[in-house]
Amino acid sequence: MRTLYFDIDGTVVRMYTPGAKPALANGALGRAVREAGIEKLVCIGNYCEVAHMMQPFVENFDLLGSVLEVCSGVFDDDDWFRARTRLITRPDLRAAEVDLTDDWWYMDDLAEKYFADAGRAEVYRAHAGSRILVPSAEGDGEDVLAWIRKIGRP
Repeated sequence: MRTLYFDIDGTVVRMYTPGAKPALANGALGRAVREAGIEKLVCIGNYCEVAHMMQPFVENFDLLGSVLEVCSGVFDDDDWFRARTRLITRPDLRAAEVDLTDDWWYMDDLAEKYFADAGRAEVYRAHAGSRILVPSAEGDGEDVLAWIRKIGRP
């Protein structure tokens, strides 16, 4: 199964600013991901920990809906997103959760740090620029779309 592990801050939204990166806005990321044949999404952003902490305290808390909101409209099909997405519970260990036996893809502006923290620096070195995208944290998202098009099924 083609699985995309994705960060939020610095990857789909700009750091320290509200809103999606312009090239990913209005559902552009979601459309590109579907066109690339991605079947499963794993959100690895730091927000995942916050969302999991809030869930027991907020009645009817919509875990995946809250991620959609934080992602500021980069995904245009809520039903598709909800059916295929899970959130990790320990973003500090995000790279350790990557199933290397799967058809995995990973995008995170801090990928090198998290792979090193997980004892997987060699995986980072082997796959940076191919299976692993380190997008510009302050970029407009064009680098993300170009990479997703590149990894898409022929």
